Amino acid sequence: MRVLVPTADYPPIEGGISSVAMHVSRALAALGHDVTVVAPYFPEQEAFDAAEPVRVIRYRGYGLGWLRFFPMLAATWPEVKRADLILAVNVAYGGVIGGLARRRHGTPYVTFGYAYEFLKFRRNPLFAALLRRVYARSRAVVAISHFTRQGLESFGVPPGRIRVIHPGSPPARDFAQDELAAIRHKFVLDSDRVILAVGRFMPRKGHVTLVRAMPRILERCPNASLVLVGRGPALHEAVQTARALGVRERVLFPGRLSDEEIAALYATCEVFALPTGEDAKGQVEGFGLVFAEANAYGKPVVAGRSGGVVDAVLDGETGLLVEPGDPHAAADAIGSLLADRELARRLGENGKRRVESELNWTVFTQRLLEAAKGDGP
Repeated sequence: MRVLVPTADYPPIEGGISSVAMHVSRALAALGHDVTVVAPYFPEQEAFDAAEPVRVIRYRGYGLGWLRFFPMLAATWPEVKRADLILAVNVAYGGVIGGLARRRHGTPYVTFGYAYEFLKFRRNPLFAALLRRVYARSRAVVAISHFTRQGLESFGVPPGRIRVIHPGSPPARDFAQDELAAIRHKFVLDSDRVILAVGRFMPRKGHVTLVRAMPRILERCPNASLVLVGRGPALHEAVQTARALGVRERVLFPGRLSDEEIAALYATCEVFALPTGEDAKGQVEGFGLVFAEANAYGKPVVAGRSGGVVDAVLDGETGLLVEPGDPHAAADAIGSLLADRELARRLGENGKRRVESELNWTVFTQRLLEAAKGDGP
């Protein structure tokens, strides 16, 4: 089958939607499908694109804001005639293109739902009506969590169109002991018990809450270190908070790392933590891919009880859920996992089994293709 994936989010852009676009495209190719991705142009991406198992077409104009739709449409439209299916990972871009392709050529398309990307248009009658039409005419609407499904239904998407399919993680990488020793040495973690967080520094992600939890964690586990991987607008506050609390030496901010380095840190850490919550605009995590990624390495996770995270982390089974914004709750949950190795091992192993059987991109893509067959138009 020839699958077309027009997207506004794709590497080197960071974030969950970019990960979905990349991993689904790779999984489709692995299943034997002919995949073309139409993605924003960024300099020096030629080597990355050449190494992908899919054909990548780049369009310029990403910095134009909403007007980027037009160069995206121009780059995508010549590919529409040969496509058997269009995957609209962004409803406001690929979804509109899918709607146009269906009307012009009868090409079926599938739309995706995460959370804020459609909910933010609830008070914009014109855009809301357009997106409802795009969702309603798609073969299926893939919701990445039950929280997202509820949001889609409240937005006005026909319930019969919606399929809840959880995304997940790529397989864990294997590391030799000397490789893990090298990553510990690089980040000066030789004798430390590592707590890891990976994600863009947005206020709702909970990085500052983790820093505020560190004094209480260190009372219980003096050789604990917190490694916060990523960049973003909340980074400065997190650094300043660590200094103010006197824990700066126990909190590492390595910035953006390579996939290989992040994977090695997943393998190195004892606990993965990100107490995600809701921001002032109502934006939350639609799922939380990083929790599945940590579970893939057999690591227990601590997450904020919000949005679709409750689907990504099964409380008491694959990790522990805490109230967002509560550093004492985060400290107690993390501390309990550092203190009770058997509990940490059990939750981590449960999480790994769940990733292997359910929360992985092969299963996600197979279920996506099943939904695409649907009973839609």
